[in-house]
Amino acid sequence: MADQQKLAGIDKAAILFDILGARLAGQLFPGLNDEEIIAVRQRVPHIKNTPFEQKKTVLEEFYFSFMSKKFASESKEATSKPFAFTDGMSEVQLAYLIRSEPTKTMSILLAQLPLPMQSALLQRLPGDVRTQVIIALGKIKDVPLQAVLEVASELKEKAKQIPPQAEYQEGGGKAMAGLLSTMDAKEQKQFLDYLAQEDPDLAKEVKKHHFTFDNIGLLSDALLRDVFNNLDLDDVALALKGQDQELTDRVLENLPQKKQAMYEPREGPVSRKQVEAAQKKVVEYILQMDADPSNEFSIEEFAEADFIE
Repeated sequence: MADQQKLAGIDKAAILFDILGARLAGQLFPGLNDEEIIAVRQRVPHIKNTPFEQKKTVLEEFYFSFMSKKFASESKEATSKPFAFTDGMSEVQLAYLIRSEPTKTMSILLAQLPLPMQSALLQRLPGDVRTQVIIALGKIKDVPLQAVLEVASELKEKAKQIPPQAEYQEGGGKAMAGLLSTMDAKEQKQFLDYLAQEDPDLAKEVKKHHFTFDNIGLLSDALLRDVFNNLDLDDVALALKGQDQELTDRVLENLPQKKQAMYEPREGPVSRKQVEAAQKKVVEYILQMDADPSNEFSIEEFAEADFIE
């Protein structure tokens, strides 16, 4: 067999068909017609004795060619449309996305938006911040391309945590509340606080369907008994870490006597992540109760109840 440089194209294809199998190799060569595939497969027996090193070289050559095309395509898309993720986002979403970003980051994002959206977004920024962003906008040309791409990459990841625009429409409060429940407690509070300022009516609608661990103390003894009796005692102890003694006493009083005797509070410092994970289990159980039509408990009715403390 001639050395690798003199191998004909059909021999290289036959080597790949032999190494990868006809089915996979055929998928990698979508441009081949039936006659060409038959010709390649007929060539396979003739390259069986090709030295291993030559076969390896052919495979590596194909791999690097394939990956180079793939990365070139991805790189072209990333550099030509780094802010494509903002398409379809509203000024409310964008304002929330950049609310805690440096002025330069805000101006970089602003520069990528159509003029009407720039104006709408600027109106949602505080007056002093708005002025700084407009000034920074005039200096965008001095920002290196790599810095712009890094900003785009970071904002794209953050944007994945924001509920889609469809959930901002009228009647979307329940779906939006469901999305909020997937966020951590701090992010939930920040988003609800922001929404209360930007769209009080929508915030009110969301709260009808949104339940947090902070609402636990308002549940009846019967509900407390049902919820906490379905959790492991370790999770109960973690969920109650740092809570008022009054709430802790109420929860324990509503546990079976056997569990009360076995309960041990978590002493010493405990990571916030562990505590919030246990509290999330409590909330998830309540969400399950709300979703069960045979259950009398309703988060919406609970939210609209008039509590006197």
